[in-house]
Amino acid sequence: MMQSRDQFHTVLERGVSIVVPVYNGASTIGELAERVAAAMGDDRAWELIFVVDGSPDLSWHTVEALVDRYPRVIGIDMYRNFGQHNALLAGVRAARYDVIVTMDDDLQHRPETIGALVDALDDDVDLVFGVPIDEEHGIWRSSSS
Repeated sequence: MMQSRDQFHTVLERGVSIVVPVYNGASTIGELAERVAAAMGDDRAWELIFVVDGSPDLSWHTVEALVDRYPRVIGIDMYRNFGQHNALLAGVRAARYDVIVTMDDDLQHRPETIGALVDALDDDVDLVFGVPIDEEHGIWRSSSS
């Protein structure tokens, strides 16, 4: 029996889900949450989902503190390291809003640009991505790219 694709579609609420896979991010995710909260404000519905991917540092402890501090922060703790892509998919599956933004946990993506990217979406545009004006990588990564 063939099933219609519509049978698998879930209607999501209007808003923005920001998904961040976390591995050894305890030192950066506090600032990331603060900057996301400031950038997103209270004018639109949004959530910030941290998916801790079996990180050996204090990332999960930090996420728990952020969940207590920010009502729009959600934490998912994977019991072992499954890899960035699987952590990202876990966050996407947990998202409750119709627009999903993905970011790294190391602040290489500026949270302040989320609003402009989301605002670029319309009836004719389904996908928006940012390209940095100036790459901020170390000499080793830049020379090996």
